[in-house]
Amino acid sequence: MEDYIVMAAMYPTMTSGKVDKYLVRKGDKVAPGTAVAEIISEGYFTLLSEVEGRVKEFYVMEGDYVEVDSALIEVELAEKD
Repeated sequence: MEDYIVMAAMYPTMTSGKVDKYLVRKGDKVAPGTAVAEIISEGYFTLLSEVEGRVKEFYVMEGDYVEVDSALIEVELAEKD
């Protein structure tokens, strides 16, 4: 099962941002609160994961601008016991 890390609004009027740098790679484990990307949009922000699992795929390249709520990273969810 998969889920996605999306471009979150870093402030109330944010509509888009630039993915400056990813802080994770394919296969890395992430959990809620894990820093996954540095975002530029009227400031420099760190995007945090809201899901737990392994990074499976990137949908946006570093340097690209994307709208808020766009999927950036596909995460294969951790198995629940």
